[in-house]
Amino acid sequence: MTTCPCCGEKFEGEMSDGCASCGARAVGPPLARPERELPGYGHALAVCAAGFVLFLAFAVAVVAALSQRETFALGADNLLRAAETAAWRLKWSALPLALLLSFVCAKLYARMRREPARFVGHGHARAGLAVTFAVAVALTTFVGITVPERLRVRELARRAADNALLYETDIALDRYRRKFGTYPATISDLRRLEDADGSVARLLDVIAAGEYKPETDIASLNTGRAKARSKRRGTVIRARASNTDDLLIDSIVLTNYAVTLPGRDRLLGTDDDLYIRDGLILDATRPPAKSAASPQPRARAR
Repeated sequence: MTTCPCCGEKFEGEMSDGCASCGARAVGPPLARPERELPGYGHALAVCAAGFVLFLAFAVAVVAALSQRETFALGADNLLRAAETAAWRLKWSALPLALLLSFVCAKLYARMRREPARFVGHGHARAGLAVTFAVAVALTTFVGITVPERLRVRELARRAADNALLYETDIALDRYRRKFGTYPATISDLRRLEDADGSVARLLDVIAAGEYKPETDIASLNTGRAKARSKRRGTVIRARASNTDDLLIDSIVLTNYAVTLPGRDRLLGTDDDLYIRDGLILDATRPPAKSAASPQPRARAR
């Protein structure tokens, strides 16, 4: 079995007869190996270049992050923050490349160690490999350090967006109260507001899946003895209206409200629901309770 040196195909016969695949044929006996072969420097050059390019990219990113800070200072804290910012910016480019080059450079240097006589620049190769590993470890470490802070900032941004939606809802309800003297009986009544820019319509599309509960003081509707008794006792009766059927008397003025909106899961009744009551955003872990300023019934004195 003969292997063709041109195409690598194996065939039966001699090279003088020609390769069955590419047609190459031997024109003479093989050349003798030279008495002295020069060692190769390609492996060492490749490993050094990989380490230099990675280090240069990381250094440029750190300098760019330092220049974008309010005050350009070379203190330890500023350098650390700049390195974290640079590593985060390079997480999808230099970090995967550093891990890949670390593996390739390690394989090249391992081959140099197996055949030390064939290669030169072992010291340079070790230095390049060390720099490549150092940059890969530094990028991985800095990215890992910044992940909790990035998650915290993302959570703050999400909560700010949720609060903005709740405050926008409160502003729309307050506009309705100032115009009509009462809060709307249902959330869809906000369509009665002027909406030149379409903001109310967009808001209703977002909060349509929520729950709106208006409330009112109806002590003034009591008549006869019940009204007099209510006044003597100082009792204020509160009523909730969740739909228009609960408000059959035109004189009722809705004075308070509570709104519950679904959170990121778009489902009501879960732990991430959003609550606002009378303009006050409540803790997401508890449902809206009665306002602290609401008058409470007092016990009869004996």
